[in-house]
Amino acid sequence: MTNPNQHSLKTQIYHIIKKRLLDQIYQDGQILTERKLSEELNVSRTPVREAMQRLQKEGWVQYVRNKGIIVKSMDASDLIHIFQIRTALEILAVKLACSRINSDQLQLLRLSLIQQAGKKEGTMPDYQKFILYDTEFHNIIIDAAGNMMLRSIIDEIRDKIKRTGINSLYSRKSRIAEAVTEHTAIVDALEIKDVDRACKAMEKHLDICYTSAYGYIVRPEIQKQHSAEKGDIHG
Repeated sequence: MTNPNQHSLKTQIYHIIKKRLLDQIYQDGQILTERKLSEELNVSRTPVREAMQRLQKEGWVQYVRNKGIIVKSMDASDLIHIFQIRTALEILAVKLACSRINSDQLQLLRLSLIQQAGKKEGTMPDYQKFILYDTEFHNIIIDAAGNMMLRSIIDEIRDKIKRTGINSLYSRKSRIAEAVTEHTAIVDALEIKDVDRACKAMEKHLDICYTSAYGYIVRPEIQKQHSAEKGDIHG
């Protein structure tokens, strides 16, 4: 019989490691080992191994003989495929939301804009906080669409969307401020229930997210500069 505590621990370790991958604490191309992870997380190797095997199936890491576990990089093809799906789904969401969104949801969107704007100040923006607010912003619109199946489909790729979002933000320090401006245009269109304007604003926003993330992925010098900046902050 399976020990429920063991199952719970395996799940906890999975979520901890996945969050660190999303936050790029474990960076693309980094080599991990079960031994070091188990020591770091103060658990045995078994839940670590099970968590990493699950993450390998999901495409986050790859076991390589005589090396260890390599954090898989997102390539241009992955990015294109994710944004093709995301753009189609989120344009549909904002289109549906235009006729269904209520005053409470619009108020939540305005509050989200204020929270997002608070994260654009300073020499090193708070990327992780902004991603949380960004995800909440898009989820409010998806909920306003009133289509639970649409929400379910987007939720299935949410973690991959977050990863592309991080790459987009890392492309340049001004990206958070730009995103807030783009989000504001979407809310302005929703408030007046202008479907065409809302869809165009969402499409423009996602297109800029894509080109920014693409630039970060295909230009190693940007990644090196960002890593150096993180080192300056945390070193």
